[in-house]
Amino acid sequence: MSSDEAETGAATGAEAMSTETLVAAVKAYKDRCVRLETLIAQQKHAMHAVEEENNKMKRIMVGAKRSLENKKAACEALQQQVLELKAAEKKAPDAATSAKREPRRILQKVKQAMPMGPTLLWCLVEYASENDLDDDVKPPECDWVSFRSEDELHDYIRKTSGEPLRLPELSLTPPEIQEMKQELSEELERVQEEFRRYRVRAEITRKQKDAEIRKMSASTLARQQEQLSGTDVQNELQAARLQVRRLVQLQTMADEKESEWSEKYAKLQREHEKLSGAMGETVLAMEWRERYEAVLREKTDLEAKLSSSDASFQLAQDLDGNDVAKLKTEFALYRKRAMQVVEQKEKELQAARGQLGDAPRSNSSGTFSSAGLRRMSSSNSLSGFETSPHAPTTNEYLKNIVVKYMSTEHAEVKEHMEKAIATVLQFSPSELKLIEDKRHAASGWALW
Repeated sequence: MSSDEAETGAATGAEAMSTETLVAAVKAYKDRCVRLETLIAQQKHAMHAVEEENNKMKRIMVGAKRSLENKKAACEALQQQVLELKAAEKKAPDAATSAKREPRRILQKVKQAMPMGPTLLWCLVEYASENDLDDDVKPPECDWVSFRSEDELHDYIRKTSGEPLRLPELSLTPPEIQEMKQELSEELERVQEEFRRYRVRAEITRKQKDAEIRKMSASTLARQQEQLSGTDVQNELQAARLQVRRLVQLQTMADEKESEWSEKYAKLQREHEKLSGAMGETVLAMEWRERYEAVLREKTDLEAKLSSSDASFQLAQDLDGNDVAKLKTEFALYRKRAMQVVEQKEKELQAARGQLGDAPRSNSSGTFSSAGLRRMSSSNSLSGFETSPHAPTTNEYLKNIVVKYMSTEHAEVKEHMEKAIATVLQFSPSELKLIEDKRHAASGWALW
């Protein structure tokens, strides 16, 4: 048994050692792979840098080649210009002949910078001919004249007779023209490159916008499908909103009606307070006094007519009795009608209070009840009236005028009664203005 256990332990140890060796080999292989990848990346980076340097050198060489070509072209142009100037100098007349000719104008001015000599100014001068009438047939005579400086050129211009000559601007030399042409070519290339980039960016932007439009169209279509599927819910919601709106309108109408009833109640209350005091008694007294005086005047007239005629005194007494009976009958009718109207107004006022809900229910403070009018009728008669049993009492007069004021619908009648009240009670101008303002305010609210 001991030998078997030893063999088993040895085998287990060998397997453990082989596993550790394998793990170490795998780890070393991974490290080697990482190092190789790092080296490869470094080599790629170095190759990329070398390629960039090579491209840079190529661009420098192209620029140098272009510059050499420009310099060569400039040298050739200078050589050609020198040859032309030499040929012109050989063909130019002598100084004496040039001095005899009169310059007309200077057509062109060119500056020549010699590499090994002084700088010269060449001007193309047009000379005046002997017979100017033949200019349309014979071309004008022109010649190149050289000057060593600007001062010499100005002296030459000052010495000319006639109108002063105008100096043109310096013309560009061939190298300057070539340089400007090169600059314009480079500018054109730059603009073309920018335009190409802009076109690429515009194309990319167009594709992006097309993708966004397709995406938005898909989302809009999906949203419309959702809206179509939820039409029933929206209809129910719309119906609920309409119902809420109708309820709000009904509530507003109820509030307006309540405000209208409140204003009517306040107006009736003010009219009652105005007519239930001494003012009402005075107005009634004045009205019935006027009626009484009118009856007395009528009676006096009848008596005068009867006294002047052959009628007997008994006929006069009959007429007097008839007038008094007629007045009593009319007063009884007025009183009955006034009681009916007062009771009707009291019912309307009670109904208005019931609708408002906050008005007092008692009739003790300012209601036109029949019991109150009966209590008013128990007071003494007006001073100044006759104390006959047929004369109506003061409170009955008051009842009659109140009923007439409240039952009439004519504004002119009410205004006439108010003027009579103001005259009897001797209202001040400020009080009259206050009443007028209140009337206008009430009429304005009635329009609304």
